[in-house]
Amino acid sequence: MFAAFKHLHMTMAVLTVLFLILRFAYGMRGAANLNKKWLKALPHVVDFLLVVSILGMLISLSMSPFAASWVTEKLVVFILYIVFSVIMVLSLRGRMSRSLRVPAFVLALASWLWLIHVAMSKSAVLL
Repeated sequence: MFAAFKHLHMTMAVLTVLFLILRFAYGMRGAANLNKKWLKALPHVVDFLLVVSILGMLISLSMSPFAASWVTEKLVVFILYIVFSVIMVLSLRGRMSRSLRVPAFVLALASWLWLIHVAMSKSAVLL
């Protein structure tokens, strides 16, 4: 069961960053591009499945997210990734300062890369 959750997790991790890049590219061309139904709905489905896969892996291993420092760090950085992604989308839609769109995108992308590094090395960077 763990293997299924792990494969789902890796697939959703790739899809979430692809949707991040796609939303940024579309948003830079104009906020109206972000109003496409599929572009509004699919990233939420992907992120939901990402969370489900995280919970599934933790449950299948009988592991607390705070049992290992690298897992705790991934959880904290995942929350940062979500915050930066939300700021990016809101700024692209004009609901927050437009000057935040590029820094928020860069920080979200950096957070994703940090997550990948911690996941592959199984060692925390800061904790």
